Amino acid sequence: MSEENGMKYDVGDKPPFKENLICALQQFLAISAATILVPLIVDPTGEYLNMASALIGAGFGTIVYLLFTQFKSPVFLGSSFAFIGPLFMAIGCGFFGLIIGALVACLVYVLIAVIVLAGGIRWINKYLPPIVIGPTVALIGFFLAGTAMTYVMYNEYNSALPTASYNMFAIILGLFAFMVIAYTSVRARSSIRMYPFIVGIAVGYVAALILTGIGMATGIQDLQLIDFSPFEKIGDFNNWIPQLTFVGLLGQDLSAVDMSKIVTIIVAYFVTAFVVFTEHLGDHKNISSILKRNLFADPGLHRTLVGDGVGSFVGAIFGGVPNTTYGESIGCVALSKNASTRTILLTAFICIVVAFIY
Repeated sequence: MSEENGMKYDVGDKPPFKENLICALQQFLAISAATILVPLIVDPTGEYLNMASALIGAGFGTIVYLLFTQFKSPVFLGSSFAFIGPLFMAIGCGFFGLIIGALVACLVYVLIAVIVLAGGIRWINKYLPPIVIGPTVALIGFFLAGTAMTYVMYNEYNSALPTASYNMFAIILGLFAFMVIAYTSVRARSSIRMYPFIVGIAVGYVAALILTGIGMATGIQDLQLIDFSPFEKIGDFNNWIPQLTFVGLLGQDLSAVDMSKIVTIIVAYFVTAFVVFTEHLGDHKNISSILKRNLFADPGLHRTLVGDGVGSFVGAIFGGVPNTTYGESIGCVALSKNASTRTILLTAFICIVVAFIY
């Protein structure tokens, strides 16, 4: 236990393999749903964006971030919801639009990092105080509230119908899983309290399996909350290879790209990058508060910005979606008292491996 900040494992510590694996698994469960949701929202057909590639992009993007921050900042990078609007524009120009947009966002981060390195961070505290950063980050979450409600209210069967109505069983199960996570994080024994996401998701899936079994036995489709059809394709190794963005770009006919749309994409990504910059500041202030260590000073805001920007671009090269720092990851650090960057690194590797069997 670190006397400095109360962490069981501090940033540079090496947790035992078992604890490291459990904490990395919890990190993965916390960040994976949001990471795969962005491509699912923007491109449900998977023509240009898919869930497996997003996981690979998040994994490699996080590794890049850790390298640039000298393994001093325990934060995971996942798909950025702020870029959903620009992504809709970018897929109109195929893989080329996705990579150009991500490159613009990366350059914005690098530019801000250069300004920070040259002039310090006082101007940030002056022009972007918490009263500005807080609402900006909150608005991103509020924007997605409708999507979250949709995924809780409708199961796969009902949502596929044009006249879909809400599924009360899905709502009850979603609330049940939420309550289990909340109870575990507050009232469970200390050894269990560190892993609320694992407990909540496990209990939720067990309950879903029971309801699905009852539904299949009785023919009640609203009870069939789990879709087992993806397992039918698990033996087809062609499905194990995700469609990576840079590979798709190599096969794209660039002469067919409407360059007038590229200008719009560049502007959209440029503006959005500044919004995500405020999210970057908020997340790093939060993790600094948890660690009782100023990450703006060490490793330095310029390094976290470059790591985030380049990591985001690398993530988009693989998965098409720009990355950003994840509050879910920071929450896991606070709950598990494990701030080791080795755990974040292991989480990144888990994302990459899981993507090939997703």
